[in-house]
Amino acid sequence: MHNFIVRFLKFIVLISTVASVMHAKEAVALEQFVKSGAALIVEKGDKAFNAFRQKGTKWFHDDQYIFVWDMDGLRYVYPPDVKGEGKYVRDIKDVDEKPIGKLMIEVASSKAGRGWVHYRWPKPGELDPSWKSTYVMQVKSPSGKIFLIGSGAYDMPVQRSFIVDAVDSAVKLIERNGLKAFDTLRSKRSQYSYQDTYVFVIDENGVELMNAAFPKLEGRNVIDYKDAQGNYFVREFINVAKTKGRGWVDYPWPKPGDVEKSQKSAYVKKVMIDGKMIVVCAGLYLD
Repeated sequence: MHNFIVRFLKFIVLISTVASVMHAKEAVALEQFVKSGAALIVEKGDKAFNAFRQKGTKWFHDDQYIFVWDMDGLRYVYPPDVKGEGKYVRDIKDVDEKPIGKLMIEVASSKAGRGWVHYRWPKPGELDPSWKSTYVMQVKSPSGKIFLIGSGAYDMPVQRSFIVDAVDSAVKLIERNGLKAFDTLRSKRSQYSYQDTYVFVIDENGVELMNAAFPKLEGRNVIDYKDAQGNYFVREFINVAKTKGRGWVDYPWPKPGDVEKSQKSAYVKKVMIDGKMIVVCAGLYLD
């Protein structure tokens, strides 16, 4: 019986690992899809737009398509409904009032010029919203005009690349705005809050400075928090940040709204504010 349970648990771990790899490939494939569309715009400019609208091609099939805006939010390409082209969509929001139009433009306008935006949106023909993850990037046409190009996928599980993207962006926001950035990081309508993902920040002494999902922890020293095996995971956050600058730490922690703990993997990154180190973190649940 014991051997059966061990084999069963190994099987579950294997299935979980395979699924994780497949989902990671899906995210990479979507990024490459958008980059391929951007390459076509670099080559042909707005002459590429008609190709994006052709249903049954690699650019538009099932519920996958390329969309194109300018950096003011004027929509140039929207294959699901071409009647929606020529309209300004900068102010569109999802069902939770998240300002996704502004967020997409903000991400495409960033120094990196690309990134992910996550929000809730109904699938074509459905009323209930699903989680959608959209990759957007900035691209320059031969005429010199700057466009925003993107594509999204529904119900994509949180990927490690999403977490790294969120933490890197949060670090840049803190470097730019200091501790005032915490207001944005706490907001449920920001790009930093989606599914079970949220940002939290600790200082080098273990004081929780900001936690979007567990605000009661703010101001509390959590340096001595440890798991059932006696591992001081908060100390590990700080150690990784100090010695490596960034990295991953696994530990048990409840999902927002839950009491029981789940296994979690957090990406942590060091940032210096007024000569002091703070650690910016976000994670994904592994179950």
